[in-house]
Amino acid sequence: MKLSEFLASSWPHMAPACIAAALCAFISAVGGAGFAVSALMALLIVGSALVALVVDYRRKRSFYADLAACIDDVEHPLWITEMMDRPEFLEGRLAYEALCRVSKAANDDVAEYRRQTQDYREYVETWVHEAKSPLAASHLMLENLMEAAPADETGEKLLVKTEALGEELDRVEGYIEQALFFARSESLDRDYLIRAYDLQKLVGDAVRANARVLIGAHVSPFRRGLDHTVFTDEKWMTFILGQLIQNSAKYAQGDGAEIVFTSRLVDEGRATERVELEVRDNGCGVEQAELPRVFDRGFTGDNGRTGKRATGIGLYLVKRLCGKMGLSVRADARPGEFFAVTIGFPTNKMHYFE
Repeated sequence: MKLSEFLASSWPHMAPACIAAALCAFISAVGGAGFAVSALMALLIVGSALVALVVDYRRKRSFYADLAACIDDVEHPLWITEMMDRPEFLEGRLAYEALCRVSKAANDDVAEYRRQTQDYREYVETWVHEAKSPLAASHLMLENLMEAAPADETGEKLLVKTEALGEELDRVEGYIEQALFFARSESLDRDYLIRAYDLQKLVGDAVRANARVLIGAHVSPFRRGLDHTVFTDEKWMTFILGQLIQNSAKYAQGDGAEIVFTSRLVDEGRATERVELEVRDNGCGVEQAELPRVFDRGFTGDNGRTGKRATGIGLYLVKRLCGKMGLSVRADARPGEFFAVTIGFPTNKMHYFE
């Protein structure tokens, strides 16, 4: 804080001194003292007040300067008290103690929130692993029933029903995976491992993991130009691509439905150089008015409200998980023609350590 600013803010202290100086000068003049004596008395009073203010400013200057610097430069406001010395004057001590109390209360709340989040995440992960056991057993029982089905009309009906039941179990397993990754996406921890992976393999693994979904929706996958290496977490990216595949299968339109994976290198040689993976389908698309909201949590749009079992979580998790890994993601669509999601993988390794 500058001296001029301090003096400007101290006018309530200067006003009584000026009034007192004027009264003393008036009384001296009425008492027969000369003008020079009256003016000298007034100047002495005002000067003494100014000197007192300057001395007070020098005492408080370092505290106010540190406080102003912390407000402008400190990354987190809760660290302000750690970056300042305890002042000696009364107002500064009171302000410092108040900041310490507020900082401690806020840090305690943050610590409690992190503990609750960690407990919630551990519970969800435990629940997911426990829930997968009966699902795996159910899949095994269905396979045994299909193998034991008689080769007649009754057996064919049984196979159709078991296949439908298997699809429903897959859907349940998908929702369980969503719950797991939703819990991870809300965590402050970095539980992913960034490594170099072949994009062709990542897409192939995701397609194979969702083969039943694609077959059931009669969607044909196509891979074109995926000869790039990207930096990502394999498990997270498989889940992300799986969400996009399931989303495309959900909104597929009859025969000829397809999902196309293509990649290209963008801004080669620049700081923004990246590999872009586009996942495009020829489904029902999205209205332009809804496009900016497709990544919002819980948003389903007009298409999702027409019996598609939409939850509005899949694309939200895609955006959230990509953001945690430092990947860009955007969507494009045309109603009745296509819906496309493009993921950008920066080629600069240091990007992932910022």
